Amino acid sequence: MAKEKLNKAQNMALQGLNLQEKLNLLHDWKKEGTISQEQFNFFSNHWITRDGKKALGTPDALKRMNNENRTSGKMVIEIEMEKFLNALQNKLNLYLTQRNPIPLSSREKQIFWQYITKYSQYRSLSNRILVLALRYPDKELNEMAVELVKAKKKNSRLPDIHFWSLLWADNLVPMDAVRLMLKKSKDGYEIDPCFSSTTIKDLLPLIEAQRDKEITRLKWAQSLEGREREREIARKTRRLNAFNLLLEAAGRYV
Repeated sequence: MAKEKLNKAQNMALQGLNLQEKLNLLHDWKKEGTISQEQFNFFSNHWITRDGKKALGTPDALKRMNNENRTSGKMVIEIEMEKFLNALQNKLNLYLTQRNPIPLSSREKQIFWQYITKYSQYRSLSNRILVLALRYPDKELNEMAVELVKAKKKNSRLPDIHFWSLLWADNLVPMDAVRLMLKKSKDGYEIDPCFSSTTIKDLLPLIEAQRDKEITRLKWAQSLEGREREREIARKTRRLNAFNLLLEAAGRYV
């Protein structure tokens, strides 16, 4: 954090703001030219990561019903879901470091499905598991997660803003996040009408921050050499184009 700093007036303007308000202000400063692209990238990434960690650790997110029986302060199912979440995260981390995917067993996939469909009252845990499942390098698990998102998280009357914010605040947003928010039309693509304009407005700063991350990743890919360079450039360009497509559709929608 010592590498990038804001001036005193900017720091004072940020006091008391929530994540969305901070990102909006940061975006305005970038447009005005009062901060650099490097400052924008640094602080948006820093705040999104920090806010995500706070959300995952908020006790209220695991609020229990009054009639629930508790075991050592938590329901047994909560403990089991936390263990499953940690195991899934550890396997994903292993893949990210070694690029050696570890597919889940049929039993693990059944457990995943059960946690999301039967224990949605533990919203923070079930949402975190669902976000990880969208990212995990297992095509069948990804397809299951997409099916569950369509069934449970795409409801304009009762949008789960916690899930969508968690998804777009993740370190690396999966391409399915873009696909799930768009609907093909005769003129191209538009925002799925299951989302309200208010929900899209709330998510817009997070989506813009992720798009800017993709710009940085593309620049990194362009600095590579050999076969890996072309493959990574193609992959990063495809992701960047998808995020820009979503932002264009969101701009028309709100």
